Amino acid sequence: MIWLDFCMFLVLMSLFLYVFSYSTVTLLHRIYLFLHVVFMLWPLFQFASQTTSHLMYRLFYLSLSYVGLSLLGIGWFVFTMHLIGQSYVVRKSRLLLLALPALASLGAVVWNPNGAFLAVDTSLEPLKQLQHGDLYWVLITQLVFYMLLSLFVLLNKLKPSEHSPRQRKMVKTALNGFLILSFFALLDLLVNVFLIDLVARYIPLISVGMTLTAIYIVHAISRNRVFDIIQIVQRDVMNTMSMGIIVMDENDMVIEVNKVVKPIIRLRVGDFFHYASFASQFSEETAKQFTAFFEEQRKRPMERLETELCLESAFNRYVVVQSAPILNHKKKAIGRVLTFHDVTELRMLLEETNIQNELLHERNRELLIVQDELYQANRKLEHMAITDGLTGCYNRRYLLQQMEGEVAANFQHGIPFSIFIFDLDHFKKINDRFGHLCGDEVLCSTVQAVRSALRPTDVLARFGGEEFTVYLPHTNREQAEIIAESIKNAVEQSKTFTGLEESVISVTISMGVVSVENIAPSRLDDPKSFLREIMAQADAALYEAKYNGRNRIVKRKLA
Repeated sequence: MIWLDFCMFLVLMSLFLYVFSYSTVTLLHRIYLFLHVVFMLWPLFQFASQTTSHLMYRLFYLSLSYVGLSLLGIGWFVFTMHLIGQSYVVRKSRLLLLALPALASLGAVVWNPNGAFLAVDTSLEPLKQLQHGDLYWVLITQLVFYMLLSLFVLLNKLKPSEHSPRQRKMVKTALNGFLILSFFALLDLLVNVFLIDLVARYIPLISVGMTLTAIYIVHAISRNRVFDIIQIVQRDVMNTMSMGIIVMDENDMVIEVNKVVKPIIRLRVGDFFHYASFASQFSEETAKQFTAFFEEQRKRPMERLETELCLESAFNRYVVVQSAPILNHKKKAIGRVLTFHDVTELRMLLEETNIQNELLHERNRELLIVQDELYQANRKLEHMAITDGLTGCYNRRYLLQQMEGEVAANFQHGIPFSIFIFDLDHFKKINDRFGHLCGDEVLCSTVQAVRSALRPTDVLARFGGEEFTVYLPHTNREQAEIIAESIKNAVEQSKTFTGLEESVISVTISMGVVSVENIAPSRLDDPKSFLREIMAQADAALYEAKYNGRNRIVKRKLA
């Protein structure tokens, strides 16, 4: 039955290691637990070896105790490196290489060829029955190697002065533990191996050293809160975050909550998160949105969801709520984390930005209206600058500018053009008899009649008084004669109503026509001078028409 007890011990020990290996504890927790188990193996199996007189059992128990002892050196070194903040020394890529001496001595213990590591000789006295072979010193050598390596690192860590007080305290803790364990290990080797004949009995000094070392380390790390630092940092970090955090397990029990959440939802660690009851803390509309959000989360537990709530208080407070599952390494949900992010300032800034944008758009619209009005005013000014205010046709200045540009092009490409100059016959008598207002009406009706006979490309301009000029591009002499007759007839048929006894006025015009065809290249040297010459020819033809009795057309061809 002794084997059954031993198997139960292994099962319990395995469960102990499993729980602490896979629970949410720090890496330093796990390493110390490994070292602690190594400490436990030596006294346990040393005790077990003394409870039986059976040679095979006794040798088996002693071998197991030395298995634990062979792992003591590497376990202590790894624990020391993590305790003093030098975990990079024993990272995974180096750990196998560092553990080779320990694995070699472990193999020697397990293999124990022909008792080369450990043997029991019952023919000797009880104190001398335990015989250590040559491989035993392999174990001692590797233990001394790890202890010296640990001592070397610790002494080097004591030299620099830039380390923090906490780190120096951890180095001193590891060094004191090392001294305690080394002292009792050397004392045990001296008493129970070299001086066993003088002492005349076995004294478990190494067991006492392991126990005292474990007591000192547990006391030191408890006093310095080495194992709690991660939890302290996590709590401090959570409480300094700007967003509220609620961590729940798979049963919706709150296992962590920070201070930011408390003004939003009143709950404590250990409470069950019943969203329906918490919804009563909000207004009716917000409560409906809050409840709908968590009902949706129930339907989709593996998805990350988000909503925005408006919390009514002294002023509207906007909070973005996010819900996300907490997954283990098997992608199974083991809890849920809720975050509450206050976005009131962001929302107010957004609303203020929208208001400013609306004002900016309104100002832009007003500016566009002003720009359009200015554009229309400029167009009117431009139109007024080139047109006659009474008749609406172009003025003399515009006509001359237009013709100066086109005459040169007509000369260069050999394009014919014509110019008409006409005025109203006896117009002064109309002004004297009917008045200037009636004369203005006659001018306007005459312009309308002339326009009806012109083409869209022809340019009509008032030169002054009752005198008008027409520029006809791409027009030869024959075409000009036809258009001139059409203009003369249209004016003659035009009627102006005065409102007096003689209510209808008919006028006639006298016209000088000049057509320009086949211009000599020498004329291109001074287009302006040639234009003045054309205008003078047209004006002379006009006076000839007036001199010969008016109401007629005098044509001239300039070639």
